[in-house]
Amino acid sequence: MLQISSPSNNASGTPQSATFEQPIELLLSCHEKIMHFSSALNKLSIALKKDGWNDEIIASSNQIRRYFNVAAHEHHLDEENHLFPAIIALDPEFKQAESTQILTVLHRLIKEHVESDALWETLDNMLEEKSDDFVLLEELAQEFESSMHEHARIENEEIFPYAKARISTSELKKMGLDIAKRRGISQANIS
Repeated sequence: MLQISSPSNNASGTPQSATFEQPIELLLSCHEKIMHFSSALNKLSIALKKDGWNDEIIASSNQIRRYFNVAAHEHHLDEENHLFPAIIALDPEFKQAESTQILTVLHRLIKEHVESDALWETLDNMLEEKSDDFVLLEELAQEFESSMHEHARIENEEIFPYAKARISTSELKKMGLDIAKRRGISQANIS
């Protein structure tokens, strides 16, 4: 029996403990969900090999698809449109050695976003079509889970601490407001 529980969300789709006023914590909480749902996808692929498509697996598949097609997509945009530019703005001429190193990591992460989006598109299509190629689905789900966990680890351990230590509180708050605005969330609903 496959059960996928989802961390509780508020109306905006963000975990209750994270707010847009604390964008780094918001991004960290998104990583928890990304890891949760990528692991759930892997479990689903294993269950499919055993049980095939049934109502429970279809419901779980729909829940995973909804998360990666909406929230995870927004998460990448949050990083690429808001966090990464704010990090680059700390030293736009790359005069410090650590700025060059962090830029290398940012380029890698953006490349990984593109790769994971392409892999997810393949998985999403297979789930939508209720593919019976369970072996391929399991292989791709394992690859997706592994890459999502490693990607989140790098951001959690390298990027987020770097940003949190260097970006001012007022800039972080502005970043959070900009993220909320891009997502269509009014300022009254932010905290």
